[in-house]
Amino acid sequence: MNERKAEIIQKIKRYGIIKDPQWLDRPDELVPLWVMLEALLEVIERFDPPNRPFD
Repeated sequence: MNERKAEIIQKIKRYGIIKDPQWLDRPDELVPLWVMLEALLEVIERFDPPNRPFD
């Protein structure tokens, strides 16, 4: 694994975006769409939490 991929994996682990270690241990394999969508939703919910007041 090259340095760039290792850095990205460390950031993902630190932020807890993808919690399934199965996908973090194999960075060169393609992941299913649901894994990418789950990660995207995790990021969106962190920036715009669903229970945050409007004002």
